[in-house]
Amino acid sequence: MLPGLVSQLTHDRIPFLAIGAASNTLFKAGEVPGLILKLAAERWSVEGELLHTAAGTLMPRLALEAARAGRAGLEFGAGVPGSVGGSVFGNAGAFGREVKDALATVDVIDPQGQRQRLENAACQFAYRDSLFKREGQGWLILGATFNTTSDDPERVRARIKEVQKHRRDTQPIEKRSLGSTFKNPPGDSAGRLVEAAGLKGRRIGGAEISQKHANFIVNLGGATADDVLALMAEMRDRVRDRFGIELEAEVRVVDAG
Repeated sequence: MLPGLVSQLTHDRIPFLAIGAASNTLFKAGEVPGLILKLAAERWSVEGELLHTAAGTLMPRLALEAARAGRAGLEFGAGVPGSVGGSVFGNAGAFGREVKDALATVDVIDPQGQRQRLENAACQFAYRDSLFKREGQGWLILGATFNTTSDDPERVRARIKEVQKHRRDTQPIEKRSLGSTFKNPPGDSAGRLVEAAGLKGRRIGGAEISQKHANFIVNLGGATADDVLALMAEMRDRVRDRFGIELEAEVRVVDAG
């Protein structure tokens, strides 16, 4: 069904957007043209050293299921609050590891509506980037296969708990946010730059640059997309003016156009 749908949408030039948890996505407009496809199915299976999973599986859930099966290598996923599909799309990562470090293959539907299985190298991963993100319209990620290694389940779970604790200690997970706002520039961190620019705690409407981590914009209640975008613009401008560094958004902004 999905291959035919993607092919028809592409043929008819009807835009579509595939989402999972949409944890790093900001919808700028009240209505989005075309069709939104939400991939919510969660499936996983282990075959030797390979762990197969559907695009809708949440990364923290995948990390825990890998631990249950005595498979290591996906502990970083406990710090990625998104689905497998979105994590492959943006080469998500946490605490020193990224999707590209563990991915073996990804199952996709290409813009012509054909199912393909792409090897890691074909995905053209870069820092918070991939072939799918650069090319945009037309690709639909169905699932992924990850390389894992064998380890004692208790040791894997202990490492997951370390990732979870580090996230609780350093990120404002108790409040709603879009995750990291900007990519880290080479050799530095966006949060450090925004804080050094004096913007930690800056508030516009219901949105605030987190007091806990300056690369997060949190919703204090009633925040609008315009509030978030205004803060992002201020963060970008202040860092550029003070440090000469152009911050690049990690948040994906979906506009009506």
